[in-house]
Amino acid sequence: MKDTDLVRYSRHIMLPEIDIEGQKKISSSKISIVGLGGLGCSASSFLAASGVGTLNLIDDDFIDISNLQRQILFSEKDLDSQKASVAKNKLIKLNKEIDIQAQDLKLNAFNIERALKNSEIILDCTDNFDTRKLINIYCKNKELILISGSSQGWMGQFFSLDFKDDNSPCLECFFEDLDSEDLTCRESSIFSPLVGVIGSFMASESIKRIIVNKKMNSELVELNLKENNLKSIKLKKNRNCKICSKL
Repeated sequence: MKDTDLVRYSRHIMLPEIDIEGQKKISSSKISIVGLGGLGCSASSFLAASGVGTLNLIDDDFIDISNLQRQILFSEKDLDSQKASVAKNKLIKLNKEIDIQAQDLKLNAFNIERALKNSEIILDCTDNFDTRKLINIYCKNKELILISGSSQGWMGQFFSLDFKDDNSPCLECFFEDLDSEDLTCRESSIFSPLVGVIGSFMASESIKRIIVNKKMNSELVELNLKENNLKSIKLKKNRNCKICSKL
């Protein structure tokens, strides 16, 4: 580790749970972030600042003025530009020492293998359930770590799943009855600080998954910012899940 890195990440290194070895793990990790909306902007900012070695940013959407209320990487001069490319340029200014890749595309069954190649952790920050299902199956097949978040109104949630653990549930173990309209904030109300909090949780969970070598529980964390309530629900594998029963 370079002397400048020792200074840059000194506040991390001072934490006994991270130390130099933990920071080295962070610096050699590769994380893909699918969706550069409010959650993706927040999560990517903290992961870039934390020194994640490679960040792979994926989004096919263009920046709209309604995004500026909560998508903190973008400004008025970025309107009508593609989110992933703009996010890459902003994050490079934050940390030019890491590798940041941008893909201006929409994930589908034909490109997901190439788009997420070599990633260890996938952050699902998308706003439709069809893409979430696709990412879920990919991560389960590849035995990756999936961290997924969503937010609507005053309510947000996130969960993390480690598919290297045979006992880990998948997304459809507990969301099997939802359709593509149920987890979208594209046309819904949203309290702007909420996405920052959930995105920060997702970044935190990513770093903990990198530095901790032991198994971690699969949990769904729900946050109500209107009431400042936080609750955690342990997730269990559904033996009748149509995805888990096939794979």
